[in-house]
Amino acid sequence: MNIKTTIYYSLLFCSITFFFACNKNDGSVTSNAKNIVGTDTTYHDTTQITVGDLVMKYNQTDPCFPSSEVFTFTASSKSIASNATYNWYFGDGYTATGNTVEHSYDASSPYVVMLEIKNAAGDIIKSATFSVKAWGKQIKPEASFSVKSDFTNNTNYITFNSTSSINKGSVVNYLWNWGDGTTESSSVGLTRHQFPTVITDKTYPVKLTITSDAGCTSSATVNVTVPATYPITGDFNAVAYEACTNEHFLFTPTATNVPTGSVYYWNFSDGRGDTTASLPIAYKYKYMNDYDVIMSIYLNSRLIYRTHKTVNAKGEDPKPQARFYSTWVSSNATQETWGFMSQSTILHGGIDGYYWDFGNGNIDNSYKIYAENTYQKNTTATNYNIRLIVTGNGCADTTYRSISVSAK
Repeated sequence: MNIKTTIYYSLLFCSITFFFACNKNDGSVTSNAKNIVGTDTTYHDTTQITVGDLVMKYNQTDPCFPSSEVFTFTASSKSIASNATYNWYFGDGYTATGNTVEHSYDASSPYVVMLEIKNAAGDIIKSATFSVKAWGKQIKPEASFSVKSDFTNNTNYITFNSTSSINKGSVVNYLWNWGDGTTESSSVGLTRHQFPTVITDKTYPVKLTITSDAGCTSSATVNVTVPATYPITGDFNAVAYEACTNEHFLFTPTATNVPTGSVYYWNFSDGRGDTTASLPIAYKYKYMNDYDVIMSIYLNSRLIYRTHKTVNAKGEDPKPQARFYSTWVSSNATQETWGFMSQSTILHGGIDGYYWDFGNGNIDNSYKIYAENTYQKNTTATNYNIRLIVTGNGCADTTYRSISVSAK
């Protein structure tokens, strides 16, 4: 293996393993042919490496799409004859010859560049190496992001997640312009933002600008509509009518600060789903139960308020049906005893009271299904009207039956 190849691969291994470790910490550059130490300086976009009287310079163009990063290398020396040959080894397997050469790197990586200068006889008269950092060809970031409202109780607090991509390198900064006069810079792509409270819906042009580690940028804008926050308070009245015969409810909203154009939706929690109608809205329940009635207010097809309350419904046929029969029990010379048995029924719930009026001034309201009463005999047979009142579900029904008590 010749000395040129040995020097080149030694330096290439050094650059890959340590990157700049071959140079001194003060920025010096090594000349392998002369074993002398040079220096490098950077001014604007040009880096100059000086080794003795050998001056090497390089600069690089913008690597961002649609451009491609191109390095320009130059070398000159007062002590070198004009017929000398300048051979450049770029560290990626490619070479070029000339005082001024150009080269583009495919991959982002540090590279060790070696310059060999030969005289007309082909002898190496100068050799130097230095390191460069390449970003690669046409770094193309593509900015994009998604928007999601995660918090139903705070519709102004919105989640933003970058879905940006880049073909080489990585994104190092996410700059958000929220469109409400504020910005945010972050090294991660997931963030949330609290937009101002507004009384009418407002759309903000949210802009994301990403920056790659090579300094390339890309932007994307999405219009984000923040819903208005309305200071609505209150609920609704639920009034029952004809509870024991034809029960129906009348629901009337009492909520305040409801914007014009709002639509009310009702869910009566009996399996029939949401409904909307002119206000107040009438409704009948089929079955006796407690129902959680939900009132929702929508504006422009968006929910802006919701409230609920429990309604106790009697349903259809809540009223008890009063019936009873009478039977003779016993009799003597002066009095006669009769018994009365309720046959009352109720479809829903239960009977919670029996009121007996025996027609002779005696009553019994001690919740008896069966009751007895003794009547005094008169000189002639006497008729008595017996009344039974039964109650249940807050409703009552009355029935009558006559008996005849025999004479003395």
